[in-house]
Amino acid sequence: MRIMLTTAAIILSVVAILWFQNERIEKKTGRSEDDCSSDRFCSYDELAGEYEEGEDYEIVKSRSGDERWLVSAIHGGGIEETTSSLTEAIAGSSYPFYAFKGRLTSNNFSNLHITSTRFDEPQALEMVADAKFHISIHGASGDKLKTMIGGLDEELKQIVKQHLENKGFTVAEAPENLDGDHPDNYVNQTKTGQGVQIEITRAQRKAFYKDGDISYQSRKDSSNETEEFKAYVEAIQAAMKDYEKGIISHLSNGIKGA
Repeated sequence: MRIMLTTAAIILSVVAILWFQNERIEKKTGRSEDDCSSDRFCSYDELAGEYEEGEDYEIVKSRSGDERWLVSAIHGGGIEETTSSLTEAIAGSSYPFYAFKGRLTSNNFSNLHITSTRFDEPQALEMVADAKFHISIHGASGDKLKTMIGGLDEELKQIVKQHLENKGFTVAEAPENLDGDHPDNYVNQTKTGQGVQIEITRAQRKAFYKDGDISYQSRKDSSNETEEFKAYVEAIQAAMKDYEKGIISHLSNGIKGA
């Protein structure tokens, strides 16, 4: 009887240890898209209470162009380098854009990053709520030249993927923690409830600038942008135009069939 009790106690102890280890693994690797625990701030109000706009960060936006669209970089400037430069280049004068840019001398990501499901800067929310179609540019870690695509606009995702691949870029489906499929994600806060989130590895972003230099001094000089930068911008713009053609075609077919 004593041996049986001892064996049972050992089994229970092992089960408890395994359960605890699994809990630790899930908390470490299963971070949900809505989890802001690794960010310093979980809302814009919290961030604005510590940092000053115009000095520590800036908001740059334009409503010019096709008001159905928005191109955004909510982690621009020094937070996820090159994302706001790409956003402004893609939008040009043809599409509205929004960029939240970190301007600290260092540690922009650790201090100014607000996860996409919690990003609630008022001007950003107003602009995305007015848009039907949305492309949100982000930066990811990684030493391989790669773009990962997420978001809830499946049709636009496929068109973007095709155009990037046609230009020679490597494209993959975004992993779960970057897939942008949460309904509260900023990318999906449009009139249609969907958008496309583009995650670009650091290696790919470095390839957008001469000598791989993505420092502020390099990025502020557009002459440092490589042909790869220009090809990437052209691919996204072409995808947006193709998407528009598809919308027009759907509308035309609907009218004919009426």
